[in-house]
Amino acid sequence: MKRLRPLDFIFTIAILSLGIFLTVKNLSQRGSIVKVNAAGNHYEYSAKKDGIYKVQGALGITTFEIKDGHVRIIDSPCPNKTCVNQGWHSPHVCLPNNVIITLEDEGEFDAVSE
Repeated sequence: MKRLRPLDFIFTIAILSLGIFLTVKNLSQRGSIVKVNAAGNHYEYSAKKDGIYKVQGALGITTFEIKDGHVRIIDSPCPNKTCVNQGWHSPHVCLPNNVIITLEDEGEFDAVSE
């Protein structure tokens, strides 16, 4: 069995720290606009207005909730419900129903517009 060297220990701590930082940053992400692309249709909702909304996707209706500047999918007609289990983060992707939900700040630029 190989011994751990000091550099191995430092590298492991750095990777763990980065993972924790990104997780905390993602959980605390709040935005002001929720953008939805559902089966080729584009919608925008205010992230400042709490509510439950529905959009028509390729397989049926996807229901999502906006609360306190966060967004999550609460129901979808897809068979495995992976998108429902994603929780309160962004982006949300439901591939079978062709729905993508992103949370953005007003005035936020994407890579193309910069």
